[in-house]
Amino acid sequence: MHIDAQSHVPLKWSFALLSVCLSLFILMSYGGIRTPDGEIVFRVGESLARHGHFAIDAPLATWEPFAVLKGRQNNLYGVFAPAQSILLAPLIKAGLIINKTGWYEHTPLPIPASFGVDAQSLKHYAFGIPPDNPEPHALRFIASFFNPIAASFLLLIFFYAMVYTTRSCIAGFFTALLLAFATPVWSYSGTMFKEPMTMGFVVLSFFYLVKNDSTLVLTRSNDKRVLLAGLFGGLAFTTHLTAILFIPFLGAYALFSRIGPDKPEARAGFIKTAGAFTGGFIIPTALFALYNYHRFGNILTTGRSSSDITYGTFVMPWEGLWGLLASPGKGIFFFCPAVIAGIVLWPYLHRKSRRLSILLAAMILFRLLFVACRSDWHGGFCLGPRFLLPVMPFLLMPVGIYVTENGVDLLTGTWKRLITAGFLFAAVCQQIYFCLGEPISFYYILKARYLVRGINIITTNDIYFQWPASPLLHLLSGRRGPFLLQWVPLSNLQLFCLLAAVLAGLTAVFSFYLAKAKSP
Repeated sequence: MHIDAQSHVPLKWSFALLSVCLSLFILMSYGGIRTPDGEIVFRVGESLARHGHFAIDAPLATWEPFAVLKGRQNNLYGVFAPAQSILLAPLIKAGLIINKTGWYEHTPLPIPASFGVDAQSLKHYAFGIPPDNPEPHALRFIASFFNPIAASFLLLIFFYAMVYTTRSCIAGFFTALLLAFATPVWSYSGTMFKEPMTMGFVVLSFFYLVKNDSTLVLTRSNDKRVLLAGLFGGLAFTTHLTAILFIPFLGAYALFSRIGPDKPEARAGFIKTAGAFTGGFIIPTALFALYNYHRFGNILTTGRSSSDITYGTFVMPWEGLWGLLASPGKGIFFFCPAVIAGIVLWPYLHRKSRRLSILLAAMILFRLLFVACRSDWHGGFCLGPRFLLPVMPFLLMPVGIYVTENGVDLLTGTWKRLITAGFLFAAVCQQIYFCLGEPISFYYILKARYLVRGINIITTNDIYFQWPASPLLHLLSGRRGPFLLQWVPLSNLQLFCLLAAVLAGLTAVFSFYLAKAKSP
């Protein structure tokens, strides 16, 4: 049976998903800002909250002159797209008001040191030294709840997109949980990286196009949905510039919704549909152009191409492809083996919608190849292939379709139950391991050890191809990441084993319950 585009998913599913995701994302959240990218995003938002403008007060003491450029009237501006900073500003404003109470002086909560506050912050964290002035760290602590919220809504949007694609709340719920807890989305929800919010806007754009696809949903083409799809695609672009790689494929999907045997008038509506998608995309893009003009006096200047700031250059893709797929430091198949299930099950998506299958495959491969052609394909000091994170929802879509078509057979028979349960346990267990450790400080401590030997690992990508330097093996040897778990009197390895045992019990109970429910 088709799902009507006007149908509503029962609120209990949405509430359950949001509750589970937000709770576990906060549980594993670092509670501060760990990266220079996140610190720049925060400082722009802080400037908006304090002063009502985008100029920041000073460059980063630890990473000078990272991602900061002098613009009009000699003001300093961050070079990143502004959407996340703008949405972060109200939370920072609330944090400024809350901090006036001095709550951080008496709280039993362990407030972690955010790495970019001053030149000593990273050392304070690495050696467990309380910062001299806790106020700026407390402000970043409050702001750090932004990404758990953003990531939770990403999962809610993905759930809705999967419900309309599979016509099954159960399959949509399962696939959303798989994305939440069997991929690095869980770890990235505890950072200030832009990937969760970028993914949310991309998936929201895709969701409106799915609602407009008559091969999946009982609906007629509605260019208002196409307009919204373009709008959210533009918001993704103004959050992270690499989201522009999705736009041609999302636009093509919007146009292809006009093609079909039941639409003899389809070709006449191409221009209208193209105009709706482009019009939606132009709205935030035009505001981004004005933002560029405000900073640098040129609507096309983002600051990233300045000779004062060094970013990646275009190179041959061979190193990047190997690194992104199978290197011990960044390989997606090592850091997110759950996507293997999506690749293996891709024929199920192809049979359901040949058009959608080809578009998504092309979109994923195009992003993979583009990122591989950049010398900074690795995304810097972070967990796994950060620049491939936005394609993970689409890589997992075939799993939801497979569950819809084979839900009963999936748990019929002992071996099938064991394989399914074992795969889910291993995938989630690995992400718990990643969340418990702290990959950013792991790399900086590693950098310090190499500098003692006269090697600067920032100037070479070789570090991501060395197993002794891989977070896959050594992450728990560093500091613990989640602020709520700092008080647990166990080593990282002991705590990981305890959480793995709890997960094993939950997996066994869940598998037994479903098997019993499916039995005649």
